[in-house]
Amino acid sequence: MNKLRIIAVAAGILSSTMGMSAASNGKVHLKGQLIGMGTTSVNMQYDGAASIVGDSRDLTLHTDKNGCFDTTFVLKQPTYYNISRNTLYLSPGDDLTVHITTDNKEATFTGRGAEANEYMKYRLFPKGGSYIEGGSNLRADFVQTKALIDSLAAVRRGELAALKGVSSQFKQLEGARITADVLNSYINYITYAAWLSGEKKTREQLAEEMETFYKNLTVYANPLYKAVAKDELMDVAVVRSVIGYIVQPENDTFKAWGEGVSISPRMTEMYQAADKANVLRSRVDRNTLDSIRIFMDRLANKEFAVELQAKLKQAQKLAKGSPAIDITFADVEGKTHRLSDFKGKILYLDFWATWCGPCKQESPYFEKMSKEYAGKDIVFIPISTDTNHKAWLNYLNAHAKELKQYNCIDPKLHSEWAIFYIPRFVLIDKDFNIVDAYTPRPSEAAAKTLIDSLLK
Repeated sequence: MNKLRIIAVAAGILSSTMGMSAASNGKVHLKGQLIGMGTTSVNMQYDGAASIVGDSRDLTLHTDKNGCFDTTFVLKQPTYYNISRNTLYLSPGDDLTVHITTDNKEATFTGRGAEANEYMKYRLFPKGGSYIEGGSNLRADFVQTKALIDSLAAVRRGELAALKGVSSQFKQLEGARITADVLNSYINYITYAAWLSGEKKTREQLAEEMETFYKNLTVYANPLYKAVAKDELMDVAVVRSVIGYIVQPENDTFKAWGEGVSISPRMTEMYQAADKANVLRSRVDRNTLDSIRIFMDRLANKEFAVELQAKLKQAQKLAKGSPAIDITFADVEGKTHRLSDFKGKILYLDFWATWCGPCKQESPYFEKMSKEYAGKDIVFIPISTDTNHKAWLNYLNAHAKELKQYNCIDPKLHSEWAIFYIPRFVLIDKDFNIVDAYTPRPSEAAAKTLIDSLLK
């Protein structure tokens, strides 16, 4: 063996050894730039199976004013994470440099782990109906739409098969994602078709039409369910989404989709725990908390129990009478305020965003109510959760508001106030204690009744 070849072989062995060492200690090195996130504390959301229950595995990426960051953390196994609309696949030993915007398709990746994540850029969004693409891929009828869905899925499977430098596990998971996306596309067809048709139909007519479609879909849905209903595939978000239809079927049609499909005890517990966590996102009374504690004690799966325990702890901080959690927010001039600055008055908070349709529907009611209570010991505080500060200011310039407006990107919105959906309304008493962390909307009569009881 010549000298040059000896050196090359030695270098290869050294490189392989270093890679094995990095993988064995589980370290992941992630660095780069996050663009348009609106904050220097960006949430990187865990997206594995347990994320359906809780978020204790989320990580915070701390950036400078330009969005640059450099962090190292430990993973025991390959894991999916979300940054804004970007889904990353990170494995022990990855050394990845990223450039990420709020639009996933604009992301770039270099370094160890890049190939898997370049592929992930083009994943579909289940809430858009997967291959339905928010209705843009609808054709004249289901037969034609199905043909398009199937052809697009075939292309995606070809891209996955051609990937090199990725694990067999990754290909298995992403293969399941394709199958689940197809299934999700079939299921969502009728909703988008009815929405975009422009035909005026009664609620009863729509319900009958959808029921007929779902029954006819069984022949296509059932074999796809058999392909993806496996424990090892639950780390894929869209798989969890479609399986939810058959774990606790709402009707006989959904039950037929899952005929002959094996649902493991772990999967059953996962959805049961998720249901309990969802309850905690809307109410936190004592009876609810006690019943969830009892359920949690019976959970066999520890990872779900850990997540539910964290959600329970979070919810307890939002119970009636608990001290309100202080947050900071800015007005349109850029001046910073604290929620506690308003202590001594009843506070009615409106958490909203410019991109949220229901939020904008509630806004006129919120402003009207503020006028009705003018001169009373109550302050109405609209707080935008927009991470894009410019978008918020542009919206306000185009839509005149009488109430003073604020924008908040405080991490405690998620970690402590549990603002995971909007609009969200909160009522705080004069002593700065929580009256109701899930207050009725201003369009509901119950909101006025509750406020009146505090002003007596």
